[in-house]
Amino acid sequence: MKKILPLMVFACLISLSCQKEIELEQPAYQKKIVVDGYIETGQPAHIFLTMSSPFLTQYDSASIRASFLNYAKITLTSSLGEEEVLTLFRENRFFPPFVYKSVDIKGQEGIFYRIKVEVMGQTLSAETMIPPAVEIVGSRFIEVNDSTGFWEVAIDASKHGELFLFTRMKSHLAQEDFHPSFNPVYKVKNSQQGLVWLRLLSSSKFKSYFNNTESMVYENYEGYVFDRRDTIELIVGTINATSYQVLNSLFVDMFNQENPFAFNGNRIETNIEGGIGRWTGIGIKNVTLLAN
Repeated sequence: MKKILPLMVFACLISLSCQKEIELEQPAYQKKIVVDGYIETGQPAHIFLTMSSPFLTQYDSASIRASFLNYAKITLTSSLGEEEVLTLFRENRFFPPFVYKSVDIKGQEGIFYRIKVEVMGQTLSAETMIPPAVEIVGSRFIEVNDSTGFWEVAIDASKHGELFLFTRMKSHLAQEDFHPSFNPVYKVKNSQQGLVWLRLLSSSKFKSYFNNTESMVYENYEGYVFDRRDTIELIVGTINATSYQVLNSLFVDMFNQENPFAFNGNRIETNIEGGIGRWTGIGIKNVTLLAN
């Protein structure tokens, strides 16, 4: 991941202190294959395959498109004995508009799924499983002022024990696709009993493969709040401990990119053997509608 904001602050301090032009030399960089994949209950596998980029890379649509690997062989197998080579689909809601998907294999709770990626003379692999889904048993809107507030949802922790959760949402007001909320991963400990309330934080500038990566509706809202007039569709998924560690490290890094005074000494985790990225099984039950 690139620390864009700290680099900008550093550059500004240099320009204020002197006028001498300074060129930053980038050390030799070895690109790595990046896997961003998941499989959900009742849904096909989705995998995006790209090459990583050096720290100081200048991005535009051409460079992003060029980083996508559209000639890989990706084999998906399950603990049920299923096997399928994924198909490359064009989907215009993504950019670049390509994603590898399964056709016959759909996710099932309690089943392990393994991928094998063969591309550029390299072989990558990873395994995940889909945990049992949880049910949302309550919701509430916490007012910040007359027009904004936070949504919170509850699960009954006494029925599940230790849980790892991953929340995705979409705003009707902003006309979004489903995407992770801000700071979307949660750990519910064995010691927690009864109702556990999860606070959702609005994510108005989600950096992802979706074409509509910025919501202008929430552009000037403070504190990751929701407009009380908005209707939110929410999916609370369950993930295993490994996926939690990987996703948590990714979103902590993204948070620190947006904070120029933050220092992140943690490395980004991965569960991809031979590459970097994530392969995540997600247990989902239904979509929860949040509206005042």
